[in-house]
Amino acid sequence: MSWASMRDRMNRVNMRALNDGPACYQDASGMHDVPEVMVDFNIARTWPEGVFLTEQTGITYRKVELCAVSRGGIFIFNNRRFLVEEEIADDGLFVTVACMEQRR
Repeated sequence: MSWASMRDRMNRVNMRALNDGPACYQDASGMHDVPEVMVDFNIARTWPEGVFLTEQTGITYRKVELCAVSRGGIFIFNNRRFLVEEEIADDGLFVTVACMEQRR
C-alpha cells in the first residue's frame, strides 16, 4: 500500500469519526451536496495582536468533495445558513472556511 493511499484512507476514517453530518453549499453556479462537514462554533482566530474568540463558525470539508467556495457562498447545515466570509485553511486535502450565521 502506498503512502498516498494510506493517507487517503486515514483521512476518510477521520472524517467519518469527526464529521457533524451533511451540508449543502450554494453559490452562483448552483447547489452542491457535501456529504460530510465538521462544524466548529465560536472559533478562535490568531491575529498579530494575539488570539481572539470570534462569533464565526468554521466549516471544514474534504477538498475532493467540493473544489472551491467563494466569499458570499452559503453553507446550509441543520436548517441553518452560514455565509462564507473567507478561507482560513487549506492543506490540499481539507479546507476550512470562516462563516457567519445568517439569522432569519
